[in-house]
Amino acid sequence: MALVGNLKDLKLVNIIQINCIERNTAKLSVLSTNKEGVIFFRNGSIVHAEYDPYVGVRAVHEMLSINEGQFKVEAGLESPTQTINQPWNSVVLEGLRLVDEKKNLNTPIPKQLFANLSNIKSVENVFVLDFNGAVIEGKIQNNGFSYYLTLLWYKQKKVLNNFYADSFQYIQIRQKDGYLFIFENSPNLIIIKTNLKVLIAEFKITVNKILKQIKQR
Repeated sequence: MALVGNLKDLKLVNIIQINCIERNTAKLSVLSTNKEGVIFFRNGSIVHAEYDPYVGVRAVHEMLSINEGQFKVEAGLESPTQTINQPWNSVVLEGLRLVDEKKNLNTPIPKQLFANLSNIKSVENVFVLDFNGAVIEGKIQNNGFSYYLTLLWYKQKKVLNNFYADSFQYIQIRQKDGYLFIFENSPNLIIIKTNLKVLIAEFKITVNKILKQIKQR
């Protein structure tokens, strides 16, 4: 007897885990947006997969990004061939990693900047501006302040570039309760507010590393 259901109710990764943990021999069929895919299990191992135009491990990876559609599990059906020889858990974990990576690539740069920079130690607030001073991501109570910071950046960059050429990377402003840093990530400016406990040298390295990673995506 076949098990039939909707991927909204039971995720594909969970279906795979169930069949592998229970050491099933079965055929899993998936239909999503008029596109079909199959995964064959033999004694709990994934031995073959197809998801046009992909065959093997790549087919499993592509199918893990499916969130909607119908599935059917038919017990006892043997695979006609074997195209996968890796442990099932390594295939699934790598596929999930690639799905997450694809999501990040599709996320707008300002949202990526906000999410990544907000997690740095000692950071209390982050907001991303365009070069006109308008807030694109994050919250700021006084919009006039964002325009002021943008103007400050342009003035400082113009002056300091005369002396330091391309080495000018950020502006640091000391406040009563912490620091404000302004970084450029064209076509955006990033304003980061930290507390007084921030280790500036380490903080600068971390921010530049994040900016470089996002540019390379």
